[in-house]
Amino acid sequence: MHFILIFSALLIAYGIRLISQLKGIKYQKKWGLSLFLFGFPPLLLFMTCFTVFLMGYHGEMWGIKASKFSYYLSVSFLIFSVFTFIKITWDLHQLSKLVHEYPSKNLHGKNIKILETSFPYAAQVGFWRSQLVISKGLIKLLSEEHLNAVIAHESAHEIHKDPFFFFWLSYLERLTFWLPNNEKLWNNLLLLRELRADNTASKTVDYLLIAEALLMVTKAAINVPKPLIFKLECPFTNCRLEERIENLLNDSTNFSTFNWQQIIWLILIFIPWIFFPFHNPCT
Repeated sequence: MHFILIFSALLIAYGIRLISQLKGIKYQKKWGLSLFLFGFPPLLLFMTCFTVFLMGYHGEMWGIKASKFSYYLSVSFLIFSVFTFIKITWDLHQLSKLVHEYPSKNLHGKNIKILETSFPYAAQVGFWRSQLVISKGLIKLLSEEHLNAVIAHESAHEIHKDPFFFFWLSYLERLTFWLPNNEKLWNNLLLLRELRADNTASKTVDYLLIAEALLMVTKAAINVPKPLIFKLECPFTNCRLEERIENLLNDSTNFSTFNWQQIIWLILIFIPWIFFPFHNPCT
């Protein structure tokens, strides 16, 4: 019976990802639907495997004996989950430690870590309390007004706690790299993150400055080698340029913002717990 639970969760997870590929499913620029299609499958799989692990391989459910195969299958996925978590946590720790050693400078009222490279780079690095990192190449490239626009954009990521939430989302992305449409859904969430930051920044600085800075940085990044010590993309330029410019030039108030009601579906990941009372460990 435990294997049936795992197989059912896998079937649901795979089915949801396959459905997300249908042309009629318009999840682009929709936070709630994008998060459900991306996050529900791995969370359901994890919770199902955790439930089977807690039940063990002794006993039976509805007259069907538990098997060691389903138990060890669950344990294997949980071990993979733990090692993946340790890996991304260690990478973040090493990166944060490296950033901490960079010299600091006050720019536009913000304490900023300066990266010694000609590559135009700007990003929030960290976990809950992130640190803004800007390269000398970016400071040299942009005017004061455009630099302020970039800082406003990166500050928006800090306001929305993007480094924290996307740490967990990147964890889910690595857990289910084998599921259909994983990369497209992940890239769509990255785009939504940047669109939201652009939208928030446009409330404090001219949206044209953000658009111009985006074009300038993207153009410069193509022509300048990328001698970064760590493997980290520049979030300010790593998402679809045309869509971000279009979002800035159009009425950005039409952009779908995130609210907590959009993730009420998280309750559904606890469905496997319903089967606890039906497991008889004494048989």
